[in-house]
Amino acid sequence: METYRTSIDAFFGTRSQRIVTDQSAHGKDAWTYASEFKTAKSAYQGFRREALQEAPETFALLKNDHEALPLAEHAKVTMLGIRGFAPIYGSSGGSVTDGHSTEQITQAFTKKGLRLNPSTLQAYQQYFKGKKWTVPKFGGGILPEYAEITKYNDPCELSIDELTGLNPDFRSQYAQFGDAAIVVVGRPGGENGDGYYPGKRGLATGVSTSTGNILALSQKEKEIIGEAESHFKKVVVLINSVNPMEIGDLKDDPRISAIMWIGFPGAYGFESLADVLTGVVSPSARLGDVMARNSALAPAMGNYGNIPWANAADFSKEAAVNSYLIEAEGIYTGYRYYETRYADIVGGKGGKQAKAGTWSDGDGAPAAADGEWSYDHEVVYPFGYGLSYTNFRQHLDSVKIAGDKRTAKVRVTVSNTGERKGKSVVQVYGSAPYTDYDRRQHVEKSAIALLDFAKTDVLKPGESQTVTMTVDLANLASYDTSGAGTYILDPGDYFIAIGDDAHQALNSVLAAQGASVPGGHADAAKAYRWSWQGGIDDKTFSTAKTGKKIVNHLSRGDYALDYNAFKPGSVTYLTRSDWSGTFPSTYKGFKADGRLATLLNNDFVPLKHNADAKKAQTGNGSSSLTINDMKNARFDDPRWKEVVDKVPVKEFMSFAEKAFHAIGAMPSVGLQEMMADDGPGGSDSHYLKEGTYRGKLYADADKYADKGSRVAPSPVNLAYSWNKALGYRHGQITLGESSLVFNLPIMIGPAMNLHRHAYNSRAVEYYSEDPILSGYMGSAVTQGAQSKGTLVNIKHAAFNDQEINRSGIAVFMSEQKAREMDLRNIQQAFEAKGKPDDFDGRAHPHGDYRQGALGVMTSYNRIGAVASSANAGVMNDIMRNEWGFTGYSVTDFTSVSPHASPKESLLAGTTAFCGFGNQGVEYWNPETLSSDKAMLSAIRKDIHYALWALANSNAMNGVNETTHTQNTLTWWRGLYLAGIALTALATLLGLVGCVLDWRRSSGKSLRSGVDVDEGGAR
Repeated sequence: METYRTSIDAFFGTRSQRIVTDQSAHGKDAWTYASEFKTAKSAYQGFRREALQEAPETFALLKNDHEALPLAEHAKVTMLGIRGFAPIYGSSGGSVTDGHSTEQITQAFTKKGLRLNPSTLQAYQQYFKGKKWTVPKFGGGILPEYAEITKYNDPCELSIDELTGLNPDFRSQYAQFGDAAIVVVGRPGGENGDGYYPGKRGLATGVSTSTGNILALSQKEKEIIGEAESHFKKVVVLINSVNPMEIGDLKDDPRISAIMWIGFPGAYGFESLADVLTGVVSPSARLGDVMARNSALAPAMGNYGNIPWANAADFSKEAAVNSYLIEAEGIYTGYRYYETRYADIVGGKGGKQAKAGTWSDGDGAPAAADGEWSYDHEVVYPFGYGLSYTNFRQHLDSVKIAGDKRTAKVRVTVSNTGERKGKSVVQVYGSAPYTDYDRRQHVEKSAIALLDFAKTDVLKPGESQTVTMTVDLANLASYDTSGAGTYILDPGDYFIAIGDDAHQALNSVLAAQGASVPGGHADAAKAYRWSWQGGIDDKTFSTAKTGKKIVNHLSRGDYALDYNAFKPGSVTYLTRSDWSGTFPSTYKGFKADGRLATLLNNDFVPLKHNADAKKAQTGNGSSSLTINDMKNARFDDPRWKEVVDKVPVKEFMSFAEKAFHAIGAMPSVGLQEMMADDGPGGSDSHYLKEGTYRGKLYADADKYADKGSRVAPSPVNLAYSWNKALGYRHGQITLGESSLVFNLPIMIGPAMNLHRHAYNSRAVEYYSEDPILSGYMGSAVTQGAQSKGTLVNIKHAAFNDQEINRSGIAVFMSEQKAREMDLRNIQQAFEAKGKPDDFDGRAHPHGDYRQGALGVMTSYNRIGAVASSANAGVMNDIMRNEWGFTGYSVTDFTSVSPHASPKESLLAGTTAFCGFGNQGVEYWNPETLSSDKAMLSAIRKDIHYALWALANSNAMNGVNETTHTQNTLTWWRGLYLAGIALTALATLLGLVGCVLDWRRSSGKSLRSGVDVDEGGAR
């Protein structure tokens, strides 16, 4: 247990050791990064303040008929729906909201002046009588949710009859609290279980919904809404879900006055929500995901869930070969599908005819026969949509394309033309031509794609603000796998457009192209045309910033993502040149054999015995350099060779295998053992009882002992703010200050997988369906965290698209999809992209958008047939060679096991394995690994990556030549050591007893022998 005490501490929220630094002989201040919080009180208030500053910008107003909102300051309202009493504050598993800090919705609303109907509340109070909040599956503390109503197949709504049984008078005060009925509906989300399924499989017995899917309103929820409509003139519905719900019936219902998406507001977010509902703050969030009438009809949903290999039973349990996922929809996920198909129909280029089961006939249910696809029947609210209590006018002032075609300078003036103050979002989109060349070479193009965004300041009525953005046109380039084998620009007309959402921007492009836009709601003046003449440009974006040529790495060979590389002709990808004919169906029954089977077994690069391997051996102790000497050193500093030379392979292996919420020691270079933690939403396992400032425990720690840092709204909420500055500040406080306060140099986050569809329950940790919204928000969070010295671990690289069979599932797709979607997304953080034009780097010297992410966590799923950490195509060729990533790379919770493909992972740049040591890998020993020259070379690189990242983080905070580790006696170590002592004492007593028994027995035998002798003498 002592070997893994740091990891055990992380589990229990204890500290078995502390790093102690004495005054340096040369008197230099060893503290590079300073916390903003010097006391537990200031830390508690700081985390709370940040959460309250974020939340108001994260609620999206979707409907507001007759200006139903805002409510009066002291409005008397009736709360209906089980989530109106017990809402979802945050994730149900993984980076959960801190229950010890949570203000309940009724407390928050009352505190802000809203007066709530006590009779309806009494019914819900009676239902929850005796029920308690639960505990998290991961981390510590209290989870502010009731297990009884946290289900993925049942909204657990109470019917009117049930409410009547709980309180026969629950209706008695409707009139007194009749300013509005507020109905809250919700769906949980988290890292726990399979999550959501579409159709009947996703519904518990007795649950039915309008579309047949769990993300639509259940009959009981509709009954509650009907109750509100029958008794109140003003009905406000709050959507308490981060998975996009199917709410077309609410939008179309004239009796619903207002709809507001609130996501998961966090520990204090309902205070902020009250401010928005009463008009103290005008809503300014925009959707970061499209809301469809029936999200199960999206092309991505044809391949989702458990699709097992036909011969899965042929593989060992340790290999974790269970299922596969063919992402045949290509780039057409989320709004890219709906807007592009709409554009083709409007432009007369096909797309109208649809096969049965792939389109909605208007009520959200799947159409039973072939028919005509209609955008209005498919989309409820488009990507980027959101209303305000005021009105804004946006004018596209100018667009200037740089001579090298790499960037565009876009200027937009925003004016508040309404009667209330508020913030607006400038959304800049691009549209590239879809040419005959693209059709021949299978290059797909979205009709509209987000390129950049900015949020204005608070504008008073009549005020204006001009926003300038330098748009990266690399995000308008398309990846041509089968032709140029790199990024291309086609000749033709390109458009840069602004709009209040993706659909409005696309309509402006269509109008500029001369198309007749349905409804006539389009402004061609909001679209700028830029024409490129000549041949296919395969040069401008074919070279990475590192100077490496960008070529195919995921289309052929062992690291291929395209299933056709292993079984040619097996998969047809969706193309806009034939929407109906290529619409994905489920690819099932595939058999893994041949080279595919070898790769799936996670043992495909044989180790060699090279006679000259000793020449590259590490463990040379002749240098006096330590990691302390390398604080903030460049990666190419020549001294690193001396440092790396000092680390024996055995020592690196010990470091690499102890990464469960821990950082292993490398004593040869002075690296102390330290703690790490999971943390997209703050520290999972630590509380202010452990809080420190400059290495000293807070004097007032006991007063805030059970308060933590997981209090902010969900990452989805943050993304929906469309505010990079807010993201940066979130990174500083939620990740950065958690890192400093709890002395956790590594925080596992931000989480940056894309929302492939609406059904992934883990989507609560991820930002959006769009690679630029997600990428730029994730980049901002990364920069903010790194300004505090946090060694972030971007997770999960890559393609963690479902929780179902997440540990072992093999994910396949085209290289174009991989590069333009999930990889383009995380690339922004690794290359420090998305910097706002008005960002002042001088104020943040350690987070100035010059250094990309310092670390990464790979995913449970396979990338193609290969373990994610072992896919050299992604991890080395793209991430390290193209993007220039030189940092720390850790697996998800695999340990050193066959599942992790350890030797292949080391060769692909993995520096550590999250887990508890070696789980039966025979070759995991220094002698075997050191005998292979290529492996030894890779290990040297991995040591360099790990030490460089740590030396450039707050792991070196307070470290000088005197730094050492002091052991402390935690409760579990006390029990453990007491157990050892008792066992030793029992063993000793047992031995003493045995000796005494032996002596007694020997004495008796001796005496018997004498008697015989004496008797014989007589």
